[in-house]
Amino acid sequence: MPSKVHSCVIGIDVGGTNTDAVILQSEEVLAWHKTPTTQDIQEGVEQAIREVVRKAEIPPDHVESVKIGTTQFVNAVLEQDSSKLDRVAVIRLCGPYSRGSPPFVDFPPTLRTLMEGHFGYVDGGYQVDGTPISSLNIQQLKDQASIIKSKSITSVVVIGIYSPSNPAQEEEACSILSAELGPGYDVSCSYEIGRLGFLERENASILNASLRRFARHVIAGFSYAVQHLGRCKLYITLNDGTLSRASAAAEYPVRCFSSGPTNSARGAALLAKSETRDASDEREVLVVDVGGTTTDICALLKTGYPRQSAAFVKIAGVRTNFTIPDVHSIALGGGSIVRAKKARISVGPDSVGSRLEHESIAFGGQTLTATDLVLSNEWTDFLIAPKVKTSALREISRALEEAVDLVKTKQGDAKVILVGGGSIIIGNHIAGVGQIIRPRYLEVANAVGAAIGKISGAVDKTVVPGAKTIDQEIEYAKQLAIERCVAAGGNKKTIEVVEIDVVPVSYVTNGATRVLVRVVGDLVEGREKVPDSTEILHSGHTFQKEVINGLPNGISNDQHKISKGSSYEVTKQINLKTYRPRIENDFWYLSELDLQFLQDGTGVLGVGSCGEPYPAYIACLQALRSGKNITIRRQGTLPDDAVVLVAGFMGSPSVYLERIPDAMRGVMKATGISTFDAVIPNEIGGMNAFEALLAAHRFNKSTLDTDLVARAYPMVWQTVRCLRDVPVVPASVADGAGKQEVFKIARDNLEAEDLMREACTNLGSLSGMCVNPVYGTEARTLPQNSFSHAWSIGRSIALSRAQKQDPITSLLASENGTLLFTGKMISVTRNVAEGFTRGSVLLESFEPDMNKNKSPSLKRESLLIDFENENLSARLLDENGKELRVLACCPDLITVLDKANGAPLGISDYKYGLRVSVIALRAPPVWTSPRGLELGGPRAFGLEIDYVGVSSGSKQVYEAPKSVWDMFGEDSSRT
Repeated sequence: MPSKVHSCVIGIDVGGTNTDAVILQSEEVLAWHKTPTTQDIQEGVEQAIREVVRKAEIPPDHVESVKIGTTQFVNAVLEQDSSKLDRVAVIRLCGPYSRGSPPFVDFPPTLRTLMEGHFGYVDGGYQVDGTPISSLNIQQLKDQASIIKSKSITSVVVIGIYSPSNPAQEEEACSILSAELGPGYDVSCSYEIGRLGFLERENASILNASLRRFARHVIAGFSYAVQHLGRCKLYITLNDGTLSRASAAAEYPVRCFSSGPTNSARGAALLAKSETRDASDEREVLVVDVGGTTTDICALLKTGYPRQSAAFVKIAGVRTNFTIPDVHSIALGGGSIVRAKKARISVGPDSVGSRLEHESIAFGGQTLTATDLVLSNEWTDFLIAPKVKTSALREISRALEEAVDLVKTKQGDAKVILVGGGSIIIGNHIAGVGQIIRPRYLEVANAVGAAIGKISGAVDKTVVPGAKTIDQEIEYAKQLAIERCVAAGGNKKTIEVVEIDVVPVSYVTNGATRVLVRVVGDLVEGREKVPDSTEILHSGHTFQKEVINGLPNGISNDQHKISKGSSYEVTKQINLKTYRPRIENDFWYLSELDLQFLQDGTGVLGVGSCGEPYPAYIACLQALRSGKNITIRRQGTLPDDAVVLVAGFMGSPSVYLERIPDAMRGVMKATGISTFDAVIPNEIGGMNAFEALLAAHRFNKSTLDTDLVARAYPMVWQTVRCLRDVPVVPASVADGAGKQEVFKIARDNLEAEDLMREACTNLGSLSGMCVNPVYGTEARTLPQNSFSHAWSIGRSIALSRAQKQDPITSLLASENGTLLFTGKMISVTRNVAEGFTRGSVLLESFEPDMNKNKSPSLKRESLLIDFENENLSARLLDENGKELRVLACCPDLITVLDKANGAPLGISDYKYGLRVSVIALRAPPVWTSPRGLELGGPRAFGLEIDYVGVSSGSKQVYEAPKSVWDMFGEDSSRT
């Protein structure tokens, strides 16, 4: 028996294949146990605890805490199990906004059927600058409560626009609904679930509310399983590698969705600590976790935590804004089924999973698995032909090496920590890997990671400087995060700040700034009573007791339907290569797939500008699914006297819908126009393009295949019209809630901009905008085929994803673009002046310089990108930070893309550690003319550099984008 018996911790990982348990004392493994996951999860956990305590030879009451990681909650969503998911009612505090993109619209059909119960709109919510959209309407809330009761829906979510900045309205609405509904109803607030993104936060809140009943039963089972250990603490591991009290995890199951890969990486880092502690070793460290069904690969940071994903996440097709580990998963594991068809050998993607010891040949079964290839006994040697074994092992190596190469961010050989029970199928050589570490206890690294989890506390809010400065607000956020960590069980003496992110809000003039602070700390030593399972079951509304089931046979991969970073999921039912847009004469009838292409395409042309098109995309999707048409008209087909209205936005990104039409009506009134023929966006970048489509649709008109810029620019006067001195006015701005300002005259376009910006600030720092109408003759002289161009870009990215090719390479080839740099972000600076977000981001190259002896140097080139709402310049710096040369600058288009999947990133997405590729596309000649450079070149933004045209091929020739009519129309000879 160990000499010290106190401060023992049990870590457990409940996976789809196995339930692993380990007992630690001061980071030393005393014992471990692995058992197949049982249908009754509680029984499997009890067995794992009993066995690991027995092997450690310690009294059960000397276990201080049990920390459990589980895939049960995310699996319930992936399985779309109606017995585990509840229908949800959503109450939006939004005033007149967001109604064009109702809840549940972008959910996969089956999941939507299971979860959609009711949604209603109530006056309330906040503008981006913190001013109320409207006061909370109590009577509307009571009316909604009556409807919810009549539909027998017991799970309710309250979501307010910009509520994370000020949760007061959500909390009041939640209190009123709870009082009206009475006991037996579960009402939750969205600000407790997600960050500022409105629809993503709503989606996450819906998933969470739908799972709460099932989560309480799972956690109650865990509580019951550990009660015989005495007054130990029970914690559940979260997505970021930290812990939550069991009772809190039962209320917020979505926070546990991706804890498994994090636990694996954390455990691997601890187990291999002695072999990775050399600070002079610059090799990248990867964790390769081979399970029964899948292999997860991630890069390990020096902190011992996995690198985090850059963008939003899709859970079973539902877009959310979780932060999860940046993990690449492949369908390869110890239980992967091996098939020999003629001369071809395949391994997976299906697996026998937890049935390995019953079905594989090595254990007397009839199914050939990957494990059988490396286990030698009379059955395997007799039944498996040597050629089959050799070919299958070669296929395993090929699949793993491709995955490792995809995850690597540095040239040269990486260092791999190999863990997981299925790791026996991996040989001793992996191409691109210089060292393979197989640490002791590798079979239970995920349980070790759970056992060393810490407690965290976080604050994510928007503050406005006033009585406190921003620095004081940051200090206050730190203290609040520490208090939350302590309240969750953290030891105040061990708490450290691990993340501070300060992001000024674009366009606002009151200094509004988003502040994010996260801290972590060790658990407080001591004991407490494990929450009674009955208490957890009844912590929300009342339910009948149910059997807690595990995963059905054959479903054990909780990562297959978790995707991240990309703007959409390419549907498998449509052949993207042969897909043709629907064109009828001069009109292009958009499909759902066309809208998906346009999301990424307009993001690339947005060159980093703020403004996520997703809410408007959802509204367009809703229109198509309700049987309406959204059409784009071919440029150059309007009569000379046709009237075209220009739609756009002014102000900070927020909830855009319903603001533009009133601005359009303002311009029509000011100009005496009673009708119009088409709509164009002020710029093709990001959300402006989608809002133009919506505005045209609401007036039963088409959008013309052009815009005023051919990219995105921050100023209203930075358009090709203003290059020709066409006035911005008459113009109008409106808030979509009844307030509108019209500008008929201005001294010049600069004054028009100032007047409109001031009005926008008075309207809540965001307004719809419409400027001087365009007529048919002028429309033919605007940038060519803007929507077609965006569609082609998005199609190129989608095709490469579907064909498992590099999207960056494909995009550069299709657009005659230039790759400027590939690396990771190492610093971001931002400040807001006159409402615009200005700053820079510094990127460090993945590739170390090589000296004559072929050894890597620690000094690398770097890239500095300057931005003002959009990316302005990209300058190459040497290892000492001295500028070598300008690689690209405006008006050429500089876009930052997620390295893994080509998703375009906005400047609000920039943060430390993101792995990106920076590309440049050549601007149209109108912008590289002397007048174009005067209004849109680097010196227009105060950059003391001359325009340097980006190289787009050896001849540096700009190629105008083709229209979809030219590419797919019946008469491609028309111009």
